[in-house]
Amino acid sequence: MSDPAQVPGVAAAALGVPGQPGVPPAEVLARVLARRQLLLVLDNCEHVIGAAAELCAGLLAVCDDVRVLATSREPLAVAGEARYRLGPLTLPGGDPGEAGGSEAVALFADRARQADAQFALTGETGPVVARLVARLDGMPLAIELAAARVEALGAIQLADRLDDRFGLLTGGDRLAPRRHRSLAAVVEWSYRLLGEEERRVFRAVSVFPGPFTLEAAEAVAGPGAGEMVLRLVECSLLVPPREGLDGRWRYAMLQTLRAYGAGLLAGSGEQDAAEIALARWAAGVAGQAAAGLQTAEGEAAAARWLDAEDATTRQVLAWAMEHDAGLALRLVAGLGWWWYLRARLAGQYRLLREAAGRAVPGSDGWCAVQFFAGHAAWFSDDTAASLGHFTALRDAAAKRGPCPALADGLASRAMALALMGRHAEAAGQARQALAVAREIAYPLGQVLALEG
Repeated sequence: MSDPAQVPGVAAAALGVPGQPGVPPAEVLARVLARRQLLLVLDNCEHVIGAAAELCAGLLAVCDDVRVLATSREPLAVAGEARYRLGPLTLPGGDPGEAGGSEAVALFADRARQADAQFALTGETGPVVARLVARLDGMPLAIELAAARVEALGAIQLADRLDDRFGLLTGGDRLAPRRHRSLAAVVEWSYRLLGEEERRVFRAVSVFPGPFTLEAAEAVAGPGAGEMVLRLVECSLLVPPREGLDGRWRYAMLQTLRAYGAGLLAGSGEQDAAEIALARWAAGVAGQAAAGLQTAEGEAAAARWLDAEDATTRQVLAWAMEHDAGLALRLVAGLGWWWYLRARLAGQYRLLREAAGRAVPGSDGWCAVQFFAGHAAWFSDDTAASLGHFTALRDAAAKRGPCPALADGLASRAMALALMGRHAEAAGQARQALAVAREIAYPLGQVLALEG
C-alpha cells in the first residue's frame, strides 16, 4: 500500500471494522475503537508518514484505551509519541575468539547454515565473519543477504568481495517486498523518501570517511545543511551525534550508507566540489590545531581535536597529494607537530619527502616539510638524512634573515650534529639558533635551541 489516502481504510479492514456510507474511514474507526482496549501496530509507515501520523493523532484523541506501536524510519511527530530508536545488531569485540557471542555473528551463522548445512564458525571462519558483519554495520538484512552467498563463495571470498556489496548482496526472498530483495533496494527505498535538498546533503556528507561535526557538514554541504543533517538523523540515515575525543559532538554514517552515497555523489557530478570543500575545511582545522599545539594551555585540546579528525585528515592528505600540492603542504605543516607528539612522524617520512619535492624551495610550505622530514629521518635512525634536511632548511631560511624557519633549522641541525659526535659545531649552531629566536621573540625556537 503506497497511497496515503488508503491508510485509514486499510487499518479499518485489518481490524474488521466495516465501512459506513458517507462517513470517512478514520471517523468510523475512531468510533469503534473508542469502546475497545487494544494495541494497534502500524508497520513500515515511512512512505505514508503524514497519513499515519494523522490517523494516530485522531485515534489517540478519542480512544483512551488504545495504544499504537508504529515502526518507521522517521518518527510520526505527534503529541504523546515516545520514540525508541533500534540500533544495529551487536558486533564482535576485539577478541576474535569471542566473535560468536555477538548478535550479528549469531545471525550470520544461523542464516549461513540454512544456505550451507556444512557451514560452521571455526578458528579460521570466525574472525572472517566478525570482520564481515562489522563492515555491514550489523544491518540484519545485509547480513542475511551475505549469508545466503556463503555456499557459492565461502566466507573468505565473500568478505574479500564486499567492496562491491551492492552488486553482490542480491537475491533475497522472492516473496519479500521488492525493497527487501537486495541491499541496494533497501538503501534506495530510504533515499527515495527524502526531499531533493535532503538527498543533496546526504550525498555530500558521504564524503566524510568518519564522524563529523555539524560545522563540518555545513562547510562541505553549504550553510543550510545543518537542518538537513537533523532530518537525516530523524530518517535513520545518519547516526545521532556522540561526543568525540575532543568533546565535540559528531554525526556518523554507516559504511553501507556511505558507500551508497559515494556512488550517488560520483554520478551526480558533485564529487569534485565536495572533495575540495572537505579538503579546505580539513586544512583549516589542521591550521587552527597547529597553533594550539604550540601553546602550553592549548596543546592537549588541539591534540585531541586532531585525534578525533584523524580519519578525515588522512583521507584529505592522500587526496591533496594527488590534486592540490599547495593544500597538501598546508596540511603537512598543520599536522607535523601532532605527528611528532603522537610518535607518528617516522611513519610519514616517505610522504614528507614526496611533499618536499612538490614544493617551491625556500617557500613556507617547503621549510615546514624540511623541518618535519628531518625529524622523521631522525626517528627513523637515519641521522645523515636528518642532517641533510636541516642543512637545506638552514641554508634556504638564511636568505630571509632572522625568522622562525632559520631558528628551527639551526637548532635542529645542532641536535643532529651532537648525535654524530660533532659537538663543537653543534654548540655553535645552538648558540646561533638561540640568538635568532630571542631576536624575533620566538619561544618555541628558544626551547629547541636549548635542547640542541
